[in-house]
Amino acid sequence: MTWVLAGGGRLLLVGGGKGWTWLLVGAAAVVLLVLLYRAERKLISRRAGLLLLGLRLIAAAVLIFALFEPVAAWTRQETVRGRVLIGADVSESMGTVDPGRTDGKSRQEQVRALISAENSPIAALTSEHDVKAQTFARDTSPESSLGALGERLVQIKPGEAGSSETDWTGVLSTALKTSDDVPMLGIVLLTDGRKNASSDDAALVDKLAARGIPVYPVLVGSTTAPPDVAIASLRAPEGVYKGDVATVEASIKADGVAPGSALDVTLTRPGAAPIKQSVTVPKGGARPLATFRLPMENVGNVPIQVAVAPIKDDARSDNNSRSTSIQVADDKVSVLIVDGEARWEFRYLRNALARDPRVAIDAVVFQQPPVTSTAEATYATTLPVVPADTTTPDPLNRFDMIVLGDAELSADLWARFDRYVAERGGTLVIVPGPKNWPAQAVAHDSARALLPVVDLVRTNPEPTDDVNHPSLPPGAIALPTAAALDDQTSWPMLQLDASPNQSRETWASLPRLPWALSGRVKPGATSLVTVKGGEENVMFAAMPYGLGKTLWVGTDATWRWRHRIGDAIHHRFWGQVVRWASTGKLSAGNRLVRFGPTSTRARSGEGIKIQARIAENVPNVGPDFLIAARVIKAGATEPTTVLALRSVPGRPRLFEAVTPVLPEGSYSVKLDAPGLVGAEAAGPLTDAELIVAPRDTSERIELAANRDALDKLASTTGGRVLTVEEASELPKLLHAKVKTATKTEEIPLWDHPAALILFLGIVGVEWVARKRAGLP
Repeated sequence: MTWVLAGGGRLLLVGGGKGWTWLLVGAAAVVLLVLLYRAERKLISRRAGLLLLGLRLIAAAVLIFALFEPVAAWTRQETVRGRVLIGADVSESMGTVDPGRTDGKSRQEQVRALISAENSPIAALTSEHDVKAQTFARDTSPESSLGALGERLVQIKPGEAGSSETDWTGVLSTALKTSDDVPMLGIVLLTDGRKNASSDDAALVDKLAARGIPVYPVLVGSTTAPPDVAIASLRAPEGVYKGDVATVEASIKADGVAPGSALDVTLTRPGAAPIKQSVTVPKGGARPLATFRLPMENVGNVPIQVAVAPIKDDARSDNNSRSTSIQVADDKVSVLIVDGEARWEFRYLRNALARDPRVAIDAVVFQQPPVTSTAEATYATTLPVVPADTTTPDPLNRFDMIVLGDAELSADLWARFDRYVAERGGTLVIVPGPKNWPAQAVAHDSARALLPVVDLVRTNPEPTDDVNHPSLPPGAIALPTAAALDDQTSWPMLQLDASPNQSRETWASLPRLPWALSGRVKPGATSLVTVKGGEENVMFAAMPYGLGKTLWVGTDATWRWRHRIGDAIHHRFWGQVVRWASTGKLSAGNRLVRFGPTSTRARSGEGIKIQARIAENVPNVGPDFLIAARVIKAGATEPTTVLALRSVPGRPRLFEAVTPVLPEGSYSVKLDAPGLVGAEAAGPLTDAELIVAPRDTSERIELAANRDALDKLASTTGGRVLTVEEASELPKLLHAKVKTATKTEEIPLWDHPAALILFLGIVGVEWVARKRAGLP
């Protein structure tokens, strides 16, 4: 039962279902009270009787009314104060000053003005909304007030750790975590749109759209790239050997530079004169390459820097140079050549590597000519035997690279090579021949697993003669793939000349190969060299496998590359194969232990694996062997972190650990191994070096603001992209998102304290009146 009251109120009788009962009770009470009045009328005056009757009827009415359980209710509309999340981009690209800005303000300064200036459109949002703010670059800061954001933008310094990436997914995630009690009305992103982190925000954007949370990006910056030259990328080998020549390649960005213009590029390194060269800006927007060939004579970590001379009105000077380092080692690469017979390929390859001062060579030939009783076989005829003691490593593990030729192997030998590559981390180079291949490729599971190519077929010789080498028989023309040849640091063995273009010409002029096996590369493998005229006919291919890698050289005729030129091409190719195979060797230690980071160049934001390998002749090495590494930042006295190295299961002489995320900078890694018997006699225990560099991103390279990514973000969530000049529309746009809520307030009158007080008050007045009238 409900009655509408004035002012939009309502009176509800919750107990109205028994209304007739309460009315009958009330009627009975009235009858009794009237009878009581008539009886008392003989004892008191009419006025006193009527007063007592009135008080008693009111008390009875209050009591009966309470039995109906009355509830008073009021309904009203109330504006809900929702939340707006501000995300401010503090990555390095925000330090760019766009062309045409007369005030000279960087993008970061424009964001600061949007937040802190008088009549700021962002600050105006606080009058209606609960405004929270975050900064983002690689990481996202905790939520703070708008005022704290303004202070952060004043304090920020160029090149802060983590500023080399842009990732706004953290801001989107924060918005989704907001409680429904405080509705999220929208997200405002103040950014130039240059998201370059690898994170995928598609799922987050879909969730925002589903919850009705729009994103309003404010595009800060011009979509037209400013005039700017920069070192877009710098590639150099991670490690080489003393006496090697390292190839360093720099890609030059030249926005706003006329085609045909010359740019001066300089390479510097400690203890050597700068190397300068001039590159010409090509047509069509392609980036010129500067290639340097450096003789490496100093052992250790050699820092290098490549810089391009600035141009007029250069937008940024902090991207004109880039640095890296090359680890120069002084030890030898241990190589084992295994073949069925001493064929030509075997002989020339062994002799070429034997002349290399950085290579220690061993050879096994299964079938050799019979020898007299007084003569010894030229080469070993069997592989080293696997020790019966399972805790003793396989003797093959002492080799950095094994070259497997035209030999027929058992399943057990293939399994040994599998363990050598996958568990030891060795490099297996397969150089097939016509006697046992391609039968070996399908005979054993381990062989099929180790090969980077499948579906091998013999390549038929070209019907035409080789005009460059008329005295040689016809054969297949081997040409490197464009992608592999252009990647000079990953595939140094393909670089047969000073530049990729010259190398391409050299490959085309090589003697043809009368015998070759080619096929298709496996997923995850890389095609290096193909037979001319067929991209699927892959002759050379490489593939990571476990901790190591394999290389397929599908011919036994590379020795023909010596035709009339000697070692110039043949040794250069195989010498670089050896150096490629040994990449990642631990850089420090002595004859008893080698240790260090698995990569001397690490990127910020990731843990770095530190390993130590104990030599075979060190006794009492087991899982409980005590060994630790101290990582010390340059200039510091205390270690940044201390790591206890743990034994790797199945490899009892290999110990490793992963560092926590280290700040950018240079570090030395020191080894503590109290159980290393005979360490003093083995020579000084050198330290390993480590450089933690910023991640390679386009943050300081691609300077034009990117509206496309922001348009997609806004359209999916129901928002809108605004320019800095249009940011004044934000208060209006977000006001339209303000929500109202209907609030209903109910007061149960029947058990309210006021009702009890009223009833007791009436009863008390009746008692006083009765006493004054002289009634008992």
